[in-house]
Amino acid sequence: MKRILFDPKQCSLCGVCETACSLAKGGSVDADRSRIRIETAGEEKPLRAAVCRHCEEPACVTACMRGIIAKDEETGLVSRKWEDCFRCAACTVYCPVGAIVEDPSLHAFVSCDLCGGDPLCVQVCPNGALRFEDDGAASAWKRSLYAEQMFTGTLRTGAEVAPLPEVPELQWEKTAGILSAKTGTSVTATDLKNRCEARKKAAREEGL
Repeated sequence: MKRILFDPKQCSLCGVCETACSLAKGGSVDADRSRIRIETAGEEKPLRAAVCRHCEEPACVTACMRGIIAKDEETGLVSRKWEDCFRCAACTVYCPVGAIVEDPSLHAFVSCDLCGGDPLCVQVCPNGALRFEDDGAASAWKRSLYAEQMFTGTLRTGAEVAPLPEVPELQWEKTAGILSAKTGTSVTATDLKNRCEARKKAAREEGL
């Protein structure tokens, strides 16, 4: 099965993935409702992506008291009948990666559904920090990434880390175009960049 992978070395904390997800799934830009969230280890130190891993043995499936969360044995996809959710929050308590969020407009807890097999967050990530690959490639890539970061001293868990990469100006145009086409909402490069800068500033002020 394919899963979303995250490379903290390539992440600029621009917030495009969160913006895209909230717009595509909720119809508005609200990063707090995004089904993928980039967590940090202190200011401007990308650590990991909190997004559904579609686990082999999902704790959320066991935790759900209404039995509305299920794992497809053939595809490996974990899905939920959100319309039957009564927001007991048990799934959020048991999720080991903090991937489940509450969507007030749906009156339910939700998680990443991989956008039907072509995750929008991966498509719009301007620096390639997100990838969508199968388990075998993921394991090899993770080992290679960890070894490289340890060797170069860029592992983002220590006090000294490499500076955050910049997003090329042309990439803002490309990303805005993809987002507009996929969501049906007109988004300009300038608007997208401003929204992401505002999100980054708010995250700093909140200490996230």
